[in-house]
Amino acid sequence: MRNGLVITAVVLTAGACAPVVAPDQLALCREVLPALHDPGTLIRESRHGPAPAGSGVRIDYLAERQGLPRSAHFATCRFEGLDRRGRPDLAELSTERGPFPGARFVILKRWWLDQVPSPPRSAGTVRSGLAERAAAG
Repeated sequence: MRNGLVITAVVLTAGACAPVVAPDQLALCREVLPALHDPGTLIRESRHGPAPAGSGVRIDYLAERQGLPRSAHFATCRFEGLDRRGRPDLAELSTERGPFPGARFVILKRWWLDQVPSPPRSAGTVRSGLAERAAAG
C-alpha cells in the first residue's frame, strides 16, 4: 500500500514539473507548418514543448513528400500579446534554417494566418504523431 502511495506521489510531482505549452499558441504554431513546405507535403509532429528562452512553443516534426526522403525539421514560434482576432500574436518564427525573413514573415501572417476563416487543412496534410499514439493506446 505504501509503495503505491510513493509511486503516485512521484508521478504527480513529475507531471507538475512538466513544461506547459499554451494550447492556443501550440495550435497557431501548428497552422504555420504547412506554409513552410510545398503543397502535398505530409507533416508528422514528433514532439512539442516550450520555446527556449521566451514566450512560445517549439514543434519538432518530420516532412515527407512523395518520391523524396523524409526530413526532420523544427519551428519555434514566439508570441507577444493577442492579434485583432483575439488569438496569440505571432511575433517571431524560426526554423532549422534560422529566423524567418522579414517580408516572408509579413506575408505568412497576412495571407496565411490572417485569413478568415483560417486556410483549410486536410487531414492528410497535417498529422500529429502525438495524437496518433494517444488514440492507439
